[in-house]
Amino acid sequence: MRILPISTVTAVCQLLMAVGAQRAGASALQQPQPLVPRPVLKLIVEHPALGPYLHPERVGRLPLVVSDHLLEPGITPSRFGQPLRIVHDRDVGTQPHLRILSFVVDGSRAKAVVEYKVEGVQAVFDLRRDSKGWWTVVDAELVEQERRSKK
Repeated sequence: MRILPISTVTAVCQLLMAVGAQRAGASALQQPQPLVPRPVLKLIVEHPALGPYLHPERVGRLPLVVSDHLLEPGITPSRFGQPLRIVHDRDVGTQPHLRILSFVVDGSRAKAVVEYKVEGVQAVFDLRRDSKGWWTVVDAELVEQERRSKK
C-alpha cells in the first residue's frame, strides 16, 4: 500500500467531486462572472430611475461612491460634475455607495441588478447591445426596500 501526500489526496478528491458534479448535470468549471463595462455603469448612474435616490445635496453623497464588485476596469464616468469614486468592495464599509449585485449577459441582452442600500432601493436594468457594441437601457425597474435613510 502506498501513502500519498495530503496535497495529492486533496487534489484527487477535488477532481472526483468535479467529475461527479459534471455527471450530475452541474457545471464543475463555471464560466467567470461577467463584469459590468464602464459604459454600462455610466448608463446606470445617469438613469432617471435612480436620480431621486442619489441626493447630491446631502453630506457624504458626493462624489458618488461605487463598489468595484462586478465592475470592469476602465475609464471612470462622472455624475453631478464629479468623477465617480470607485472603491474596493471590501473597503466600502457603511458609506453610501452603489453596488452591483449581479450582471448576467445573454448574447446581446443583459440584466444588471444594482443596490443603493443607504436609500433602501434595488434597481434592475434590462440592457441591449447593438451590432456596434453600444449598450442601451431598454427598461429599468426600481424596488424600494423596507427602510430608507434620511441622512
